Parts: sequence; C-alpha cells; structure tokens
Amino acid sequence: MPDEPPSPARRRPARTAATVGWALLPLVPVLGGTLATALAAGRRPSWTTAVPLVLYPASLVAFVAFIMPFPVGESPVWADALAFVSLFASTVGASAHLFAIRRYVWAPVETRPPSPPKQPRQRKPAVAGPDWVSPALDRAARLREDARRLAEGDPALAKRNGIGRPELPRQVDDGGLVDLNHAPVEVLRELPGFNESTARRVRERVERLGPFHGIDEVIVEIDIAPGFEKHMREYALFLP
Repeated sequence: MPDEPPSPARRRPARTAATVGWALLPLVPVLGGTLATALAAGRRPSWTTAVPLVLYPASLVAFVAFIMPFPVGESPVWADALAFVSLFASTVGASAHLFAIRRYVWAPVETRPPSPPKQPRQRKPAVAGPDWVSPALDRAARLREDARRLAEGDPALAKRNGIGRPELPRQVDDGGLVDLNHAPVEVLRELPGFNESTARRVRERVERLGPFHGIDEVIVEIDIAPGFEKHMREYALFLP
C-alpha cells in the first residue's frame, strides 16, 4: 500500500521546529539576520516585517563602521561600546524580535480561489423575487468606507457619532465597523475569529499599553484564529 501523507498533527512539530530555526537565523554570523528578515518580508509584506528588514542589517553595518577605522586592540572605549550594542542588536535583538512576530509571519496565508469563468447572464424567471442581498452588501461596504473617512479626517467627531460602537445609541450607520480600541468585550467577542478570551485580551492590552494603531499590531500581539485576517481588515477600526 502507498505511504499515507503525514497528518497535520505530525506536520505541526516539524513546522514549529522550522520556524524556530528561522527565528534563530540572526545568530548566524554576517548574513543570518538579513536572510531571516528578508524571508519574513517576502512572506508577509507589511510594516511589521519591513522594519526589521531595514533595522537589523543597518545595525550590522554600524558594528562594522565602529570597529573598522581603528587598529586591532586600539579602538577607544566609546567605539567598543557602540560596536557591542550594534552587534547585540543585530543578533540577539533581531532573534528576539523574530520570535515575537513568528506566529504572524508563518500563520497560514489566505489564498483566494480562482474566480469561476463568467457565464452568460440569464434572465431570471418572472416568479423569482428581487435580489436584495447584493444591494445590501454594497450599501454596507459604502457605509463602512464613509465611516472610515470620517474617522481618519476627524476622530473626535467619529467618536461623538458612535462610529465603531454598536452598543451605543446613535443615528449614524457605519456598516458594522467595530472600534477595537474602545468597544467593550460584549461587542468584540462577536467579531469573526474572536471569542470571550480574545476580546478580554484586547481590552486588557489597550488598558495596559494604550490603543492599537493597526490590524498588523493586533495580529502580532493577540492570538486570533488563522483565516480571519480578511474579515478583521474589513470591520476593524482603530480610533485613538
């Protein structure tokens, strides 16, 4: 009988070991950190991965710049200190940073299935009722877009109108947006991919460290179930 493909349970330890090895790459002299951060930026292009791609190779260049101008054993104390800090940042610091974003970088990436070929439009039978779903979805998307523009242009006015706060009495329809920085647990737990525990972690993090600034920050710090990133980007709002 042919060998059975490895089950997900068997693949998980191997995947974990591989991602841990990736996070330890900065400890490899010279190019380990550059390779690891380049892999992260290639897999998940965002500010979360672009910053280490620039920061840690620059730290390695700074290390070389501090030690090269001086003969061996004759460098001043300040140059040795700055060189040590630069080397530490480009190795141990980079590795710690990669461990912090490891789950975000290597979470399953959503892939859109290929769109089916277009079929010639057929006239609906006269007995069929009107299509009310598509107009409703389009209207909700437009409302979210308008509410986001208001939040970006005048956050204080958006707060006064209850944008992203469905639990408050309000007259403005925001299309279902939820302000992750201010909405209570009862609202957050209804988001796709959230539960009671996830919602409480969001509230505790905001109360302890201040508001989130974007969805990538939430994905890195909060254990959101894989596959819900698209929904989060559609409905999450971040008012200061």
